[in-house]
Amino acid sequence: MGDSEAVSGIAGTEAAENSAAVDSPTKPRARTALYGSLAVAGMLAIATTTGTAVYALGSPGGSAPAQAAAVPRPTATGGAQSASPAPTATAPAAPAPSSTVKGYVNGTVHSGDIRYFLLPVPADAGAFGDADGTSQTCSQIAATLSDPGTARTVLKQLGCSGGAERTYQTDDNAFTVTVQLIHFDSDGDAGQWVEGMTFTGGNTFTIPGVSNAQGVALNPPSSADTGDLQGLSHLGDMEYEIDIQGVGAVPHSMLTQLMQQEEKLLTTGH
Repeated sequence: MGDSEAVSGIAGTEAAENSAAVDSPTKPRARTALYGSLAVAGMLAIATTTGTAVYALGSPGGSAPAQAAAVPRPTATGGAQSASPAPTATAPAAPAPSSTVKGYVNGTVHSGDIRYFLLPVPADAGAFGDADGTSQTCSQIAATLSDPGTARTVLKQLGCSGGAERTYQTDDNAFTVTVQLIHFDSDGDAGQWVEGMTFTGGNTFTIPGVSNAQGVALNPPSSADTGDLQGLSHLGDMEYEIDIQGVGAVPHSMLTQLMQQEEKLLTTGH
């Protein structure tokens, strides 16, 4: 799939509400769920186990980010990187019921059901689990890290009030996309969470047209292995992260388009 073939854009609320759920008990790895964390002098260093990217979250006091060694991706026989299973999306027997999830935006303040602000599932993709997404408490977000206590403390200090996550897979099984939101008390708190993260591995890049954004490409050793693009930013009191996995190097334009769409959704509410 080339750069010009990005995942289809926001298809409107109706398309999101009627997206099919993927009929599979196995959800692909969620980005944060496989982080490991290290408490280092008041810092929370967060490293992915799926590639070479390492994030260092600064303390609420604004200390310099810590550094941590990257956690290597497990290897399969012959040294090739192992890829996540590729479940198959199946169409539902009947149209999905209309969503009742509602959210509101007033300037930089978001309220209501945070799942409303998750990037809608495209018409040519199927969601894993609840098509509306999954709500998360701060403790549940922290529990996805290997040091939940430290993560919970940092989130509390930055005014976390919860979050939401949704994963979907394109109908051709080419890409799996995970979108996660974390809701903070203010623009400053969300910004501190994002600004405190640094990439020390992978190929970092800017994301055009998206404010406060960071991106990293975890390119596979060969075109037959799984590549990963990760991006994070914030809009007002909401931090958002998008992770795209696919066979081979995932085109940057795909992440750019989704990040721009998420920023628009958080800005306008549609």
